[in-house]
Amino acid sequence: MPLTPQITLTATLLDYSGAALGTAATPAYLRIALAGYRGVLPCVPGTAMVGKVTSWPGDIPYVGTQLTVPLWGNDVITPAGTWYSISVLDANKNVLQTAAYQFTGTQTIDLSNATPIVPNPPTPSTLQYLPCTGAVPGTAYVAPGQVLMVFYNGVALTPGGLSLPTLSYTLTAGTQIALNFTTETGDLIYALCFA
Repeated sequence: MPLTPQITLTATLLDYSGAALGTAATPAYLRIALAGYRGVLPCVPGTAMVGKVTSWPGDIPYVGTQLTVPLWGNDVITPAGTWYSISVLDANKNVLQTAAYQFTGTQTIDLSNATPIVPNPPTPSTLQYLPCTGAVPGTAYVAPGQVLMVFYNGVALTPGGLSLPTLSYTLTAGTQIALNFTTETGDLIYALCFA
């Protein structure tokens, strides 16, 4: 997984006559919000949790010069299926327009060239406690759905990396679990997951 955001979003905001929408005295704003993570804490597995999912209340001021904003690609964010809701606001922070976008790969995207999407509503899912598959002994397991928490012989494990306590795990993808220890014959790995 990347260690830094791989998407660079640029935006220039003009009014209907071609004049800059904002100035230093009365800026316009751009609001960016991650959406579609369905109650699961969004993260870039192996790198970081996405703790701030919206620019509000610190909307990004536009003062007449092009904005440049780094973003995580939706293809590296877990859970799968996220998108960005991007809004243009006037100087009073009234929303003028909003659209949804998905960004993938490594690229620089000008908002005026980006193609909006119509997000699919999340499919209903059920939170279940289910067994994971993988070789015993081993460290790699696959959950039957989007992982919320992992259990080793009924004990909840600490999410994180190798520097955490002896019994911890990382998610290498939404359903791919990497343990920082090796299981032994008879061990059970379960996950609380959306299936």
